[in-house]
Formats: sequence, structure tokens, C-alpha cells
Amino acid sequence: MYYLLLLILYPLALLPLQVLYLLSDLAFFILYRIIGYRKEVVEDNLRHAFPEKNEEEIKIICKKFYKSFCDQWIETLKLLAMSDSELQRRMTVDWDVLDQLYEEKKNGYLLLPHSFNWEWANVATQRRSKHLMVNMYLPLESKAFDRLMLRIRRGPGLLVSVKAIKEGLQAIKPGQLYMMGLISDQNPSNLNRVIWISFMGRMAPFFTSSAQTARKDKAAVVFGTMMKKGRGYYHMHLQLFAKDASEHTTEEIMTSYVRYIENALRTQPENWMWTHKRWKHTPPLATEQ
Repeated sequence: MYYLLLLILYPLALLPLQVLYLLSDLAFFILYRIIGYRKEVVEDNLRHAFPEKNEEEIKIICKKFYKSFCDQWIETLKLLAMSDSELQRRMTVDWDVLDQLYEEKKNGYLLLPHSFNWEWANVATQRRSKHLMVNMYLPLESKAFDRLMLRIRRGPGLLVSVKAIKEGLQAIKPGQLYMMGLISDQNPSNLNRVIWISFMGRMAPFFTSSAQTARKDKAAVVFGTMMKKGRGYYHMHLQLFAKDASEHTTEEIMTSYVRYIENALRTQPENWMWTHKRWKHTPPLATEQ
């Protein structure tokens, strides 16, 4: 099945993005205009997150989101055949933040949200960062698609499954400087070890493991997000939160990270995964906000 997928998709990845965006436009028409894929979820999330906006504004953001959502997956497919030079031209990054930490011989934890295009950011940082990039990923249930995504995501760094973190991290050589890349706005399924933080006006659970491990390692913490500059062009903004995470509590790190994400969402609301039921959980002994 994997080779069949590769046989079908790799020739498509060789096409210019301008051509591939025609497929994205078709996908947008089907998902948004015909099927209405999770449109109720998206609009409900947007209404709660931006109560100051009227219905017309919500629908405009919703439409822009679906266009970006479809572009995300077409652009991800393009990674199968995208050169370093094209990726660097289309995904610019605040490298000075990471380069300075490397010069100071500091390991770090890079916390990112599900902002488009996070898959480009994953590969771009692997190809360019002076640190060994160690990016965490959640395996897909389909072995064929999981193998395909590993091929798409793979670069000079390490890809470590969240289901085999201990084994994956053993590949880091003693004394090797690393930067852990984590998408840290997921919706945790296990609520026993989370922190509850107000996120876009509603309480939501967040994993604490990244902050706790950064504190244990006395590593730097960097917040990052991707901002869309045009179709097929992004800038990855990086902000150093701390050079030594142990000087901050887990709550301070995660709350600051959430506030950072919120600022990005208010600046470019269509560039985040609103299809997720991010606020489906209710904190213990709390009522719906």
C-alpha cells in the first residue's frame, strides 16, 4: 500500500506549486461548498474565540481557514520533492534566536502550535538548524500513511514517536547539542497529567511534559509560530522565553506559551486548525465558560 501511495503521489509532488494549488482549490470547493466538512465545529470555535466579531466576520475567517487548510496538505505533499533552496525561500525563519543558543552551547525546547504550515517548519528546521533537531510526532493508525508521512517529514534531524520517546532519544550522542521540536497545543486524551489554562476565552487542558523536561534539563525554551505571508510563503517567528527553564515553574512556561499562541491567532485567525474540538473537555469542578 505504501508503494502504491508513493507511485501516485510522488509524480504529483514534482509539479509546481502553482499547479498543485489547482487541486487545493478543488478540495476547498468540495470540503467547504459541498460537504461542509466540520463547518459547524469551525464556526462555533471561531464564535467563542472571537466574541467581538459579527457573523459576517466569522464567516470570512471560516472561508479563509478552509483555503489555508487545503493548502496545508497540498504543500505537505510537495515536501516529497521540494529542494532545500525552494523551502528556504518559501519558509523564512528567525534563525538568530536558535543560532545564539547554539553559540552559547544551550540545548532547547521549541514549542509550536498547529499553525500552517507546521510540516514545512518541521523539515526547514531539520535542514537548517545548527542544533540536532529532534521532532516529536504521533504515529498514524494506517501503517502505509504513517510510513509516507515519515518520508515526508524526514530530514537530517531525528523524528521520535511519542509512543517510543525513551528509545528514540537514545540516538542523541553524548554532548550533542539538540533542539526538541514539539507541537504543544494538542488536545490531551489523558487528563490525569495536564494543566488547565484559559485559551481563547475557554479553559483547555495542555500537556506539561515538555515544560517539565525542559526544567529538568535546564534547557532553553523557545516559542514559535508560523505566519502566512502569501500563498506558499510563510515566516516562522521565534521568541526566546528563557535560557534556563528551571528558573520558571511549569505553569509559568505553559501559560506564557498559550498567551503567545493567542497573540498569533488574533493576528492571523485563519492560520490555525479550527477543525479540532479543542475545548471538548471540562476542567474538574468547573462549569462551562
